[in-house]
Amino acid sequence: MEAASIGIRVVCPGVDPERLNELASNLAEALLAEDVDNVRAGTGGVAPAGAKAGEVLAIGALFVTLAPAVMEGVMAVVSSWLSRQPSDVEVDIDGHRFRGPVTRSQRDELVAAYLQRLDRTP
Repeated sequence: MEAASIGIRVVCPGVDPERLNELASNLAEALLAEDVDNVRAGTGGVAPAGAKAGEVLAIGALFVTLAPAVMEGVMAVVSSWLSRQPSDVEVDIDGHRFRGPVTRSQRDELVAAYLQRLDRTP
């Protein structure tokens, strides 16, 4: 199977955008230590009129390109990273939200959903 991608967003209510980006950057560094192809800041669309050309970075968002075989390792990194964060820090991965230590069952469920999504992709 060829490389695919997942969207990851760090969420923490009441935290300023700078701190959210710092948290996301720390998670990106941890993910890059895993065997992923690429991690980059996620985008939130096109810049509003009058702004510099290009896309707007979505605060706390990451876009991870990876081989399906490393998805389980990525979830282990996310779980470990979350366990070291304050209790109000959450991670949203393709619509699935996690907070604190992520259980083995939650990781398995997300990996299965990810692989199922890949099987449906033409």
